[in-house]
Amino acid sequence: MGTTKKTLKISFATQKGGVGKSTMTTLLASVLHYRLGYDMLIMDCDFPQHSLTNLRERDLKTIMQNEYHKRMAMKQFQAINKKSISDYQM
Repeated sequence: MGTTKKTLKISFATQKGGVGKSTMTTLLASVLHYRLGYDMLIMDCDFPQHSLTNLRERDLKTIMQNEYHKRMAMKQFQAINKKSISDYQM
């Protein structure tokens, strides 16, 4: 008898801006993916702000512009046996 995978949907929603929805989404998704090994799909429905996309692009730019950050990111991703942020295509 095989195991059945179930999809879990989690939402952070409020009309109020600046309360940490994007931050909480990013932190929870990171823990679930990098620490617990779950496959994740994150959807940013905050048109036209695109907070999650902007956060991802900012972090990637910061890492790619600094040799120390590149080495530390590579070390982290190798240690947890996960792809780096630049390996994922949108």
